[in-house]
Amino acid sequence: MKKKRILALFLAAVSCLSLAVSASAAGTTTRKATDFKDYDRTAWYAEAVSAAVDNGLLYGKSATVIDPNGDMTRAEMAAIINRSFGCYKAADISQYKDVAKSKWYYKDVAMAVQMGTYNGRSASSMAPDAPISRQEAMTVVARALELDYDSYSKTDLSAFSDRSEISNWALPYVRAMVGADYIHGRGKVLAPLDNITRSEFAQIFYNIIGTYIVSKGTYDKDIKGSVLIRTDEVTLQNMTVDGDLIIGCGAADGKITLDNVTVKGRLLVWGGGTKAVYCNAGTNMPAVVVARVDDAVKVIYDRDSTLAVIDTIKVRITERAKQHKETEVIFYDVSGLREAQKQLNAIVADNQIDITAPAHLYALVGETDVKAEFTNNSKNDTYKIEIRRNKDNTLIADAFELAAGKSISTLTLLEAPEFGNVDCTVTIMAYRDGKQIGTLNTELTLHTAYEGQKIPHSPPAAPCQHGRAWPGLRRIRAAHQRAGTEREQTVGGDCTENPERL
Repeated sequence: MKKKRILALFLAAVSCLSLAVSASAAGTTTRKATDFKDYDRTAWYAEAVSAAVDNGLLYGKSATVIDPNGDMTRAEMAAIINRSFGCYKAADISQYKDVAKSKWYYKDVAMAVQMGTYNGRSASSMAPDAPISRQEAMTVVARALELDYDSYSKTDLSAFSDRSEISNWALPYVRAMVGADYIHGRGKVLAPLDNITRSEFAQIFYNIIGTYIVSKGTYDKDIKGSVLIRTDEVTLQNMTVDGDLIIGCGAADGKITLDNVTVKGRLLVWGGGTKAVYCNAGTNMPAVVVARVDDAVKVIYDRDSTLAVIDTIKVRITERAKQHKETEVIFYDVSGLREAQKQLNAIVADNQIDITAPAHLYALVGETDVKAEFTNNSKNDTYKIEIRRNKDNTLIADAFELAAGKSISTLTLLEAPEFGNVDCTVTIMAYRDGKQIGTLNTELTLHTAYEGQKIPHSPPAAPCQHGRAWPGLRRIRAAHQRAGTEREQTVGGDCTENPERL
């Protein structure tokens, strides 16, 4: 099992700004759709294209041409997805021979491959200048949103007369986009093989994202639709998000704080890592999806949020995220840790943790059985005990279970010890009502002698209570071992990457 890093908590203060949020107000550009001569403010696409320009997603073909009815290329779409999510990390795309480093879109294609939205038309071809079809566009967006394709597998497409034209590889993505109400079609057709226009793609994103947050600060207004955060040091408080809350790649390793926030959709995590996503008291959501593929992700939650009972919500780690060697997901109950530490201290002070353990073990060289004299004096607690050699942390005695009121007189070592004295650490994991209540450490010396030499009688075993015999009591190994309050989620994802390339 891969060793997990224990990440430090950063409790940096975030300045509070009272900001009203809207799709246009959160934008990054001073350009307006009306600056372009071919923009028609009476057209069906008017609001969508205007929002795309306001939020820095759609640039003009020139200073005066936005080309709303022109076909979108694969490279243009990659760029827009990257801008939307605040992508900044790029993959090695040297295998794609048709993507020249001199082209404007080289980095955008590399970032799309890193994110997993693009796979190429073949192992060596990306076709960046080719128009992108509507079914390809739906696939890219569905991947970016990490939609759970299995949950939309029964989406009814019978309203669309051309449903049979959808390619098999694209069908799960199209079903997901229609089922999520992000795609409404061209009347009674989906036109999956047609090229998507720039205005059509703007409309798709307009259907999905109600607000882009690109500035640090505090936001406290209810939001219609989904929210996409693409910066760090953002606090949402006392608000409701009607759709998904998406923490984009642009949040990087920064801190995102949710105070009393209700998310009716999912929390989708592409960014936010070492400084964590904090879900404080009053924060509620039905599902969490972790999609970050390049670094650690940490979600810290308060006992008074719905995340306090992780099993009651759907937590999914995408297949790509699980496969990335740096991806870590830690669910960490801050309030629970404080309570657990108090509880553990009280248990020890009240002499409720009570085990008799030897300070010395004696064995003959070449023999694996030693006199042990471990006794569980508690009425209800169960202990799991293991012994490791201090010198190299080698396991000497595999973890064995000691039920309440039980004892052992003989311990079998994993291998016969050599002559001499060996300093060891005994780790005792205490369980109460099936829950781990603490991990305690004490020192022990293993003495060995050759046959025929005198082995001293074991001294009286020392009771380990009130913390007197537990020098490691206040050095509990990791926060996740305290009362089971930290949970590492390795929940299998429902979403599997479609093998077809794009």
